Amino acid sequence: MRLAQYCFRFFDLNLSFFMIFSRKIQQIFIIGFLLSFHKHHAQNSATTDYKVYQQAHQPLGCQIMDSVLFEKSLQELLALDTNQFSQNLDLYYRNLAQAYFSVWMYSAQQQDLRNAVVALQSIKELKWSDLWNLANHFIQLNDCELGLIYLSRYFAETPKEYWMPYMDIWFLQNSCMQLASNDYNEFRKTQFEWESPQQDSLNTINKLTQLKLLDTTFFTQNMDAYYHDLGLAYLQYFSYHKNSIFLDKSNEAYLKQKELSSTDLWNVSMSFYSLNQCEKAIYYLKKYRQMTPKKIERQQKQQIELMKQACH
Repeated sequence: MRLAQYCFRFFDLNLSFFMIFSRKIQQIFIIGFLLSFHKHHAQNSATTDYKVYQQAHQPLGCQIMDSVLFEKSLQELLALDTNQFSQNLDLYYRNLAQAYFSVWMYSAQQQDLRNAVVALQSIKELKWSDLWNLANHFIQLNDCELGLIYLSRYFAETPKEYWMPYMDIWFLQNSCMQLASNDYNEFRKTQFEWESPQQDSLNTINKLTQLKLLDTTFFTQNMDAYYHDLGLAYLQYFSYHKNSIFLDKSNEAYLKQKELSSTDLWNVSMSFYSLNQCEKAIYYLKKYRQMTPKKIERQQKQQIELMKQACH
C-alpha cells in the first residue's frame, strides 16, 4: 500500500511538477488533508451550519495517510445528511470533491474523478481554487474543451499575483494544447513566454525545462522550429552556467534542423569556436557567410577575429 505523509491544506497546495502529462509516465504527488468526522453524523449535531459542524470535528493532524483512511473519510462525508445544513454547504462540497480526488489518486478509477467534478459543480460560489481544480480534473479526464474553459475562467477571475506557479499552469495548459495541432509552429503561438522571454535565469530555466518535457511525438510539422527553440534555450542557459556541455547540447539541437537560418549558423559557429572545435567552427562560419549580407558580416568582423584566436 502506498503511503504519503502530509500536513497541508489541499486547495492552497503548490502543485509544482504535479501536472506532468505523458503517454508513458504520469508522476503523481499525493495531495490531501481530509477531515475525519470520528463516526459522528449531522443528525447528532444541533447546528445547521456545516462550517461550525466541521470545526467541531477536528481534522486529522500530521500523520501517515493511506487509501484506507481516504476511503473512510469519503464514506463519512457521504453518510452526512446534508439536509441538516442550511449554511456553508459549499464547504461540504469542496471537502467531498477533495475526498473523491484523494481516493482517485490511489484507485485511478475515472468514476472517482468524475464524482469529484460533480461535487465541485455543486458549489454555488466557485472560488479561484475551485476553477483550477475543475480545469485539472476535466483535463485528467481528457475533456480538454471543458478543462480549457475552466482554465480560462481561472485566468479571468483570479488576480495574476495569486496565480498558481507558472510551471504548474504550463503543465496543465499544454497537456491539451499539444493535442490541438500536429504543427509545432501553431502550438508555439500559444506559448507567449517563448515569443518574448524575459532574459533572467529563472525564465531561461523554465523555458529549457518546458522544451525538454514537451512530448514532440505529437508534432509532425515544423520540427525545425522546435530544434531552433531548444538550441537557443541551451545557449541562453550557458550564459548563466558556463559549462561547455550546454554549448554541445545547443549545437546538437540546432544541427537537427533540416535548414538552418543565418542566425542559427552564426550561433553554431561561435559555439564551436568556444569549444575549440576549429574545423567545425570554420565550416559553419563559411556557410554563415554565404547566407549573410556583407554589411552585417563587416559589423561582426571584430567578434569573428576574437573567436578565431582560440584556434591559432
